[in-house]
Amino acid sequence: MRRRMFVWFFILALLVRLGIAAKFGMFHWLERSEMEVIALNLVQFGNYGLYGGPTAHSTPVFPLYLAGIFSVLGGGVAAQAAIATLACAVSALRCALVPLFALDAGFHRGIAVIAGCFSALYIGSLETEVSGKLDGPFVAIAMLALIWGAMRIWRGGSWQTRTPWWFFALCGFSALLNPSLLPVMGGLFLAGAVACPAGACKRYLRQTALAVAGILLFLLPWSIRNYVSLGAPILTRSNFGLEFWVSNGPGRTFDLPGNGVFHPSGHPAETAKVAELGEVSYNRMRLAEAMAWVRANPGQYLRFTAERIAAWWFPPHPSILLAPKLILTLLAFAGLWRMFRLQPLAAWLFLITWLTFPDVHYLIQWIGRYRTPMDWQILFSASVAVFAAWQSTARFRSGAKRDVPTVA
Repeated sequence: MRRRMFVWFFILALLVRLGIAAKFGMFHWLERSEMEVIALNLVQFGNYGLYGGPTAHSTPVFPLYLAGIFSVLGGGVAAQAAIATLACAVSALRCALVPLFALDAGFHRGIAVIAGCFSALYIGSLETEVSGKLDGPFVAIAMLALIWGAMRIWRGGSWQTRTPWWFFALCGFSALLNPSLLPVMGGLFLAGAVACPAGACKRYLRQTALAVAGILLFLLPWSIRNYVSLGAPILTRSNFGLEFWVSNGPGRTFDLPGNGVFHPSGHPAETAKVAELGEVSYNRMRLAEAMAWVRANPGQYLRFTAERIAAWWFPPHPSILLAPKLILTLLAFAGLWRMFRLQPLAAWLFLITWLTFPDVHYLIQWIGRYRTPMDWQILFSASVAVFAAWQSTARFRSGAKRDVPTVA
């Protein structure tokens, strides 16, 4: 049954995404993302660079994956068609795995089916899930694997004594894939420390230290490369100063459409400045400027932050989908509350994600694709609420039928 469920939802999700990709011309969309520019520079010039110089703007896993495709298929339509097709397949894989996660977590089969349907039909960001220009589908799979792995480890109790080596490797690879997953790992480790019995604390702390060491081991080669190329041992990404400055300052808004003109990718003068100063110095300068503006304008900064938090949970764009996404989030909140009664372990893991993953995104401009890695949890929680409503309606109708008097 699980195999059939996986196959059907994978095929449904893949066909939906391939159809949308064809409809919107994603197979021949050659507008380049920053990650694609890095990959093309690597293939054409042997330089992991952006904006005219070496970069740590993106950790290497996804650009290297893109570079592999470009090196085989070139930088034209054939490569874009392959990239979009693979992105659709990876997104479809995540959609098909969500129902299996539901069953493994102990939820009703009806919840698994609803979650599979929601996952297959919902696309939060075309640019991320369908075009393949960004790493969102891969990060979503990594997020699912982290939460699923943590659930199994906590359920079996091995987290108190001996955490499996594969979980350490998963944490390390996920951090290298996208450092936005690091706060989630930190939340998991902290929650484990709080829940750990007194007698197992020392052993658990040793396991946590090994996990941190494993993450650092995965990041170390990247950090060494950054020290050699950029003069700074950057462990993750270098661009927080830039993004914080683009998001907070005079003339800014809470979201990307209003701030794109300040970014080097859309502003030739800023591109030249990055090339002139070097990426590390440029980002430090922009971070200092943004922090000075925040200190001088705390009220405006708090307003931006509040708007970004609201936009994260109730996405305002596109406006035609504002009401459906509002309902979806409200259903997700209700579903998470019910999950604490049905499967509290899964509920706690979701809550940890919701408390940790968005945090850095509250500080920088809102972009809908940022939520892609945790969208599957929103859809899953909403599925729990929808199934509960269906059950309540079925019980009400059944009771009403029993109460109808019969005619002799």
